Amino acid sequence: MSGIFKAISRQRSTVDLANPGPEAIVTQFIKGRLDTTATYQNLSPGEENLLADFWEKILNDFDKPLDSVTSDPIAKPIECDDQAELAKAKDIQESSPFEVFEGCMFNQSVAQRCEELGIVSSHASGLLVPEYKGRTEPHTLGSALWSVVREDHPDVLMLRFLRARKWDIEKAYRMAVAALKWRIQENVEEIIWYGDLHNDASLMWKGVSYAHGKDKLGQPIIWSGSCLHHQKDQSYPQLKRYLIWMMETLRQLLNPPIERVCLIMDLTDHSNANMDWPFVKTFLKFLEAYYPECLGICIVYNGPWWFSGVWKLISPLLDPVVASKVQFAQKPESLYKFIDEKQLLQSRGGKDKYKFEYAKPDPEENKLMFDEEGRAAASKTLDDLQEQFIKATTDWTDAKESGDDDKFSEASSRRMELSDQIKAAALEKDKYTRARHYYTRTGVLDGTVVDWSKLQIPGDSAD
Repeated sequence: MSGIFKAISRQRSTVDLANPGPEAIVTQFIKGRLDTTATYQNLSPGEENLLADFWEKILNDFDKPLDSVTSDPIAKPIECDDQAELAKAKDIQESSPFEVFEGCMFNQSVAQRCEELGIVSSHASGLLVPEYKGRTEPHTLGSALWSVVREDHPDVLMLRFLRARKWDIEKAYRMAVAALKWRIQENVEEIIWYGDLHNDASLMWKGVSYAHGKDKLGQPIIWSGSCLHHQKDQSYPQLKRYLIWMMETLRQLLNPPIERVCLIMDLTDHSNANMDWPFVKTFLKFLEAYYPECLGICIVYNGPWWFSGVWKLISPLLDPVVASKVQFAQKPESLYKFIDEKQLLQSRGGKDKYKFEYAKPDPEENKLMFDEEGRAAASKTLDDLQEQFIKATTDWTDAKESGDDDKFSEASSRRMELSDQIKAAALEKDKYTRARHYYTRTGVLDGTVVDWSKLQIPGDSAD
């Protein structure tokens, strides 16, 4: 075995498996430097070796039917018959309709609310987005994998599962396959296709959760105000759909080296009426199992005096890695440690005057989604690049096994080149397969560029 692979073998056993811990999380903010250890393009030789092993295991099963591949069990956060709950919500909507928020009725979708407001596409169907047709053939492991990669670099996704399972390849593999199966079970591609149009209108109009600004490490800030949430205002399946849509949308705001978000659980004016255990359990399960390594820090802000008792109930439910990222802040001054004053909302002691107001759909914003020929061409371009990436990855793993340094380096460079091309092609296909949303409507998100100044209020000094 050549020198480089001897070094890799030595380092393989020294990959740091420890959790960073809350102190390390805070240290990043004190130093003002994002920790990119073990992330895309920031791997030690030992970590790259493990990543290659992981890909080799994936490629061995790549063409197998997904259902035949061994995985972790798909554990539901709560037991719920989604269809029964949706039918119950429809009955309430029809027999005892009531307003939830500013004209948004219980169980009303954004599309239905838009129709009431006269927001209708000029397309022959009158629909704001074409009907989702989905796949007709069963998923293989490979097809399911590419459906979850979407606009990510492929390695970014793989590394999330490896880090989440402390670089144990078998555990990371079972976790990843379970996440793929879960996405199909929950029709995540259909949720992405319709975007917020099929979401509960009241959730969107209220802005129960939204992204705005960035923390001192450059991570997008997600504001989640618990006082806006009431369990009775929507059914559990509607809330779950909204949560999946939100997490898939937030993925678009992440681009290496920024791979995680800053979540602020804003408990201002929180009361027992806002407590929703099914939501809490679902959110925590999603963070742990299906969107691992997406949370950079979680700041619990301005909790009431009795929240310490609630925290004792919540903390055992948390994955240890997630728990290590939870910080508490009672006053705006406590937030300054993590967020620059110019990036902090004025309503929470900062200088940014932004206030959430839902940006309603434009009737023609999804016109490209009706272009089937354009979608087919974009799909063909992406499919070709993905095939080339798999070939380069096979060369890469073969070179590792044979100990050929030159071929390993050459294949590694080729994979990086193709990864960039795949991301660009996926962004192009996205125009045909994802309904526009708040961040594209407001201009905050344009391709991979995230520009929060698009929401800057005249006279505001926020950067």
